[in-house]
Amino acid sequence: MTRGTVHFVRHAQTLFNVNGQLQGWCDSPLTARGERQIAALGERMRGVPLVAAFMSDLTRTRTTAAAALAGHPSIEPVPTTTLREWHFGGFEGQPNASLWEPVFADHGYSYVPASADWPRMTDAGLDSVIDAIHRHDPSGRADTAASVRERVEAALALILPAAEHGDVLVVTHGTVLGSLLRAIDPAHRPRAGFPNCGIVPVTDGVIGPIDASCAVD
Repeated sequence: MTRGTVHFVRHAQTLFNVNGQLQGWCDSPLTARGERQIAALGERMRGVPLVAAFMSDLTRTRTTAAAALAGHPSIEPVPTTTLREWHFGGFEGQPNASLWEPVFADHGYSYVPASADWPRMTDAGLDSVIDAIHRHDPSGRADTAASVRERVEAALALILPAAEHGDVLVVTHGTVLGSLLRAIDPAHRPRAGFPNCGIVPVTDGVIGPIDASCAVD
């Protein structure tokens, strides 16, 4: 059968997103804007010929996926831990700068939100960034590059075979989305951040432009 498109989606806006707090394996509720985003996402996906859906098992992705599938009542999304965000360990819930300032400094850069230095810092790959997070985490619980790679490979082993039969929805998180795309195409250079409810289409290994039409105010 014709290979379908995988529609990778970042979850809708949450309280921690607005507050500038690190949100990996911890959760926070959607904001009013996030609720508007998932409503727009549901309309956007209504006409897409989906045959399957996968989602991170965290609450914000479950809520986003449920709304995205409003027009597809016969599709039951599959929750999986393999699509979880990077784990930030003891930095979970802390201000973004508390983690990113030392990590950027390790790579010779100064951190500012939505930093233009992110593409340069990650040009050779994301592994050094992930391992720096683990190194700075006083709890020792944060992901390593190896643990993220293991999850990403397991996630793609679920997703890509399903796409042989048609279009697939995947609802996940911002930084791990960069890891997923880099695993699909090592030449891909992820941007500093994906918009909430941004959609990245991937067809036969070709990564398309970000569709930010559902990142509404």
